[in-house]
Amino acid sequence: MLKNLSPLLSGALLSALDSMNEGDLLTLVGSGYPEEEIVSPTIHLGEVTTEAAADAILSVMPLNENDPSPIAFFDCSGAFDDLPDVAFAVNGIASDAELRRVSMTQLDREPFIALARQSVVTVRVGSDAPPCAFVLRKGAC
Repeated sequence: MLKNLSPLLSGALLSALDSMNEGDLLTLVGSGYPEEEIVSPTIHLGEVTTEAAADAILSVMPLNENDPSPIAFFDCSGAFDDLPDVAFAVNGIASDAELRRVSMTQLDREPFIALARQSVVTVRVGSDAPPCAFVLRKGAC
């Protein structure tokens, strides 16, 4: 184990993050996200929360500073009027990791899936609740 690294950052995940270029996309999904919509290689983190996975990933992966909204999310529950708690939490984690306010964009199902299909890697967590999925755009190191 490496010092000060989250145990969620497996060798496979660290390798995937290291191979990503600036502007590449990573999709973070829970077990409620449709498996048939995932086209990129998938890394399963097991029974952890979306928040824990986002915290681990964003502790080592910078977000794109040129994109006004480097995070897109989809509320799988179908509600479009309220910000789900998990989206609020991931936004806070991202802002803390980046030491700046990070904007997020909420997308409907089809635009989100079209964007997620461009991801170079998908990280899947076992947590069913809350049902949200995220696309993160990598920045420069």
